[in-house]
Amino acid sequence: MSTKDAALEALSQALRLEQEGRAFYLQAAKDTVDEKGQAMFQSLADDEAKHANMVQRQLHAIEGGGGYVLLPDIQVPDIDLGRKLFPPDADAIRGAADQATNELEVLHMALDNEMRSYDLYCEAAKATTDEAGRAMYAWLAQAEMEHFDLLMSNWESLTAMGGWV
Repeated sequence: MSTKDAALEALSQALRLEQEGRAFYLQAAKDTVDEKGQAMFQSLADDEAKHANMVQRQLHAIEGGGGYVLLPDIQVPDIDLGRKLFPPDADAIRGAADQATNELEVLHMALDNEMRSYDLYCEAAKATTDEAGRAMYAWLAQAEMEHFDLLMSNWESLTAMGGWV
């Protein structure tokens, strides 16, 4: 597979994940009764829209025969691209979520979505030799990690019989 084809495949996959994530979060915001939960899901949907726009710009640049475009509005994070998001007791967390309320089920699905996006961006960052592409993927991976951490905080709070954070 050519470098261009690999970039187009990664970007197409990323765009699909961001669009699906946005739709998921909009529906979760609509279905969540708690105002803090609604606000969190709406904020995540807004982030996913921004990510999709960023990915779309890169996709158009590469489809047009160019390469990745260095985006002036992002700070490249110092991120460990080999880090996994779920802790070692992930099976226990998944098992608890299987028994949980609808809110926890939604959070579990959201955590899975964020992990898939994070993993894709880490792999794409490691695979590209283009500095602008690597910077974009690292930035997106960092953003997905932050989403994951926010979702996990809420999952932990709700499972401890607390509320949305």
